[in-house]
Amino acid sequence: MMKQTLLALGILAFGLGPALAADPGPEAVVKKLYAEPHPNHSTVYTKRLQGLFDADAKQANGATGSLDFDYRLNGEPLKPDTVNALTFKEATEGKDQAKVTVERKGGDGSKSIVYDLVREDGAWRVSDAHAIGDRKWQLSTILKGEAQ
Repeated sequence: MMKQTLLALGILAFGLGPALAADPGPEAVVKKLYAEPHPNHSTVYTKRLQGLFDADAKQANGATGSLDFDYRLNGEPLKPDTVNALTFKEATEGKDQAKVTVERKGGDGSKSIVYDLVREDGAWRVSDAHAIGDRKWQLSTILKGEAQ
């Protein structure tokens, strides 16, 4: 009986593994964004945010749009090993909203980026981002051309 129970639990766990892996959490979604070479198009954005990126690019007509820096590091260049120098802190705000704060390890928080995530089409998506500390901005505001 014990052997059958363990076998049944093993099969159940094996079956749940892919289902759980198919829905990465908010922190994993933000880490994926940092692994991408260009932040202007990503599968991790909500339809609304990707639409803002697309509209900004269209309006710029091949030139630099309203977003003229890599927001993921508040303007600093993103290098392949940069993600190793960052800390990711996730805070869930209900079952369909979360925030992930990204900052440099050992940093003072002055260059932290906070990502707002929502569930869209059954998966976590980045809906906006904003910097806290010395240089404050909000991604959606910049993309709309309303930033300072």
